[in-house]
Amino acid sequence: MLYRSLEDPAPPVDADVDTAAMAETAAAAERAAWHVKILGEVVEIGLTLTRSLGELAVARVEAAKSEARALAPDDTATLTAFDKATQTLRRTVALRDKLDAQATARREGLLAERVRRRADRAAGHVGAKTEAVLDGLADAYAADTTDAEYNDHIDDLMADAREYLGDADADEFRGWLDRPVGETVARLCAAVDLDPDSCALVGDTWRVRRPPRDFELFLERRDRALAAAVSAPDEGACAERAEVGLSP
Repeated sequence: MLYRSLEDPAPPVDADVDTAAMAETAAAAERAAWHVKILGEVVEIGLTLTRSLGELAVARVEAAKSEARALAPDDTATLTAFDKATQTLRRTVALRDKLDAQATARREGLLAERVRRRADRAAGHVGAKTEAVLDGLADAYAADTTDAEYNDHIDDLMADAREYLGDADADEFRGWLDRPVGETVARLCAAVDLDPDSCALVGDTWRVRRPPRDFELFLERRDRALAAAVSAPDEGACAERAEVGLSP
């Protein structure tokens, strides 16, 4: 009886989620966050300076009023300085808010992309593990039946197996993604009435029966032809030798 080992697909590695483009986006978001921090400090300094100039401008205007005189050049210069400081502060606040919004958008986009990639990788792992289980069951069935019966019923068998795996109420298959592929194949074999020995744990390795490969069948025919030629070198043996590519 021929067997093959059942290997579990490697689970997704979280460290592999980020692409080079995502890493650059993360770096850009960090730089933007640093710029926002610096601009925040500039805003605080500008606010303090603007308040001081505003207080000075108010004092000069009040002094001119109390003295019943026009604004002196120094007074006008103070008002102009306050006006420019106000405009600079407004532009700095707007720039800080713009960069903050861009940094937030980058972070949110990066988070969404990581979530999407993790979901894709998880779905891919589920798909790979499902295919590994179904391949194991198909091998077990192929080793237990004729080619004609296999071809007639394999599609129905695979459909039944998928239904078993998706049945949340079936205790024997609940949590199958967290179990070894071989254990799930063994439970499926039992569920579809295949030979219980079709899939078994040997030491630390799950093994499933498999049909012989074409090359193995060829070697078997060749060995039979050689044995027949030695024991009974007649015309039938010569024909069998010719069939497997041996000289008469």
